[in-house]
Amino acid sequence: MFYLESKNFQLELEVVSVDSLLQHEETISGSMRKLILALKNQAHLHNPIIIDENHVVLDGNHRAFAFKELKFKHIAACRINYFHKKTKLRYWYRHLRTSPRLNRIKRAVAELEGDWRDVEDKDSLQKALEKDRLCCGIQQGDFFAWVRFHDDVVNDAVSAYGIFNQIQEKLVGEGSTVEYIPCNSVHEPDFCAGLNKDEVVLWSPRITKEMVVDAARRQKIFTPKATRHLIPARPLNVDVPTEWFMEDISLEEINRRFVDHLGGKKIQHLGPGQIVHGRYYEEELFVFYDNKSIRQG
Repeated sequence: MFYLESKNFQLELEVVSVDSLLQHEETISGSMRKLILALKNQAHLHNPIIIDENHVVLDGNHRAFAFKELKFKHIAACRINYFHKKTKLRYWYRHLRTSPRLNRIKRAVAELEGDWRDVEDKDSLQKALEKDRLCCGIQQGDFFAWVRFHDDVVNDAVSAYGIFNQIQEKLVGEGSTVEYIPCNSVHEPDFCAGLNKDEVVLWSPRITKEMVVDAARRQKIFTPKATRHLIPARPLNVDVPTEWFMEDISLEEINRRFVDHLGGKKIQHLGPGQIVHGRYYEEELFVFYDNKSIRQG
């Protein structure tokens, strides 16, 4: 195992069995097809997936699924302490740009036998969702409401996201267009100021880390774009030859190679808020490289 330390937070890099991985979200089919095609022609796995102590995939769900589809035996992973206070669980909200009338949303909820309750403001909605983590929220202009479903429809976190997804699909089927936005967007002045008074934001259920792990252990899968994990630090550019993952060798042997491979590289430690290879990262970075400069911008 190869260790990295970041302000009392440890990253553990190793190669794990693909069959050991527990996925907690469904994949998006269009993205999946493109990734499988790319990996077939890719000589290296550039970045490890992020997993917890139970091998629940927290980041890199599509790569993990693609490796299973391609019959790869192993994959490079970065293991973190999921329940560390620095590891944050956040959510993806749904921004309906082509917005339905509020009565249509109420009708969609009623068709699914949901219980609709108006609330006074944004803070009241957030408190309601934190009190009952199986309900979801509606925001349109200065109007806010929460929706709860009967226990025979929603009885755990996975079914809460399932019914939430059904609301979304009903509205999309009637012409609404959906953009996935980080949950903190609704608290940002620029985003709120840019919202048209008729635009709708669907607040997703605010599930817990315990719910995520429990669902993964029971092999119950959330709909796509359920969780959004923020981790304190991330390793990049491990660049492991993909042919290693197809070989019929032991985990012990491939991990010996992996540690030697990483040990032969240099590491550049970057603070949060960097752009590496055209992508913005809000966490600390450990960028591996072979005596070459790191491209930033």
